[in-house]
Amino acid sequence: MSQKEFHIFENTIDLMEGMWPTPLLRLNIGENVWGKLEFYNPFSRSIKDRTALFLFKQALREKTENIVEATSGNMGIAMAALSSIFNIKFTVFVPTTSPEVFKVMIKLLGSEVITAGTSTTEILPLVKKMSQLGSYKHLDQFHNEVNVIAHYETTAKELDLQANAAGIKIRRIIASMGTAGHIVGISKYFKEKYGDEVEIVGVEPSEGERIPGIKRVTEDNNFVKIAKIDSVIDVGFKDALEGVKEVARKSGILVGLSSGATVAAYKKLGDTKGATILIFPDDAFKYVEELKDGL
Repeated sequence: MSQKEFHIFENTIDLMEGMWPTPLLRLNIGENVWGKLEFYNPFSRSIKDRTALFLFKQALREKTENIVEATSGNMGIAMAALSSIFNIKFTVFVPTTSPEVFKVMIKLLGSEVITAGTSTTEILPLVKKMSQLGSYKHLDQFHNEVNVIAHYETTAKELDLQANAAGIKIRRIIASMGTAGHIVGISKYFKEKYGDEVEIVGVEPSEGERIPGIKRVTEDNNFVKIAKIDSVIDVGFKDALEGVKEVARKSGILVGLSSGATVAAYKKLGDTKGATILIFPDDAFKYVEELKDGL
């Protein structure tokens, strides 16, 4: 057997790619419901590792020396980790509403954190302005189609291979929406291969609600024009929290609030003929402050 089969890696990029596919776990919350556990990615313990790696490879090809990005959290950690590995300067703009843990972890990895605004939408103009001033490259996870490609090439293909290997007939995939990169990449892959045999459901916060890691999709989001999303379910914070608690207390897995939102959407829709897949972007450990008041 090879070193990788024993999970022995010579460097951290091999570690990341060597941990793919991330686990697919049958959940004790419904008839035929599975969770794809993206917190097994090693840098940010989130699905954003995939996006960050593909964007970072683009930056390396362009011989970029300074990177700037806007993020509410996980993307910043993943990019900071890659920046430390390749000795590239990384400056990240983070909203004031982001949990403190993200800012601490990014600084721990050696990157600069600038806190401004209450959302990534507010701070994007600042990032674009900084990128125009000099040598800073804005990789732009919100508009760069490499974000979608990352999940088309990895997340979606993995899920398809896992389902086929286990004899799982996927009928519905539920995923949260933020940049919309991972849901669009997954949808593009599955719609091309299976058409409308697989239903793609997006999840966003209800109007006026805040759920860390996801946001409502706006008209200027070009990703959602790339592939069909069959429906979008609005979920409130309390429902997302109940989803986190249900997975914890029935399957013993601690998922984050965006993951809890996919559970809440599934509960609204009910079971379907065949399997429902929930994409769990990250785990619960970064959101203790948000979670504790609901226990």
